[in-house]
Amino acid sequence: MSPDLALGTYRCRDIPQAAVHAFACGAAWVDTAPNYHHGRAQTQLQTVLAGNRDVRVSTKVGFFTPDTATAAGEAGVLTPAEAASGHCLTHRYVAWQSRRNATELGRAPDLVFVHNP
Repeated sequence: MSPDLALGTYRCRDIPQAAVHAFACGAAWVDTAPNYHHGRAQTQLQTVLAGNRDVRVSTKVGFFTPDTATAAGEAGVLTPAEAASGHCLTHRYVAWQSRRNATELGRAPDLVFVHNP
């Protein structure tokens, strides 16, 4: 068995360009999270993923940006105390974040990690 090549987007400066290059080099996976790249990593991947349907995607739930905390609070899935913490793993938040991840990615992820339980 040989390992699959994958792209990780944590601290990646130009996510779309890195994804195009990684996929051209045979990367079979991309790993991202809703809090990467100031909360923009997943939406920046969406167009590249649309053109590479065979690439598998993993993301995470748990950590969030201030903008996501506001949206989750408005949706009633985070309390003010949870929003202030920057991390939440309650069932209601994980379910909400999982749906939001799929929307931001433009497709359902293949794998969702619990980010620092």
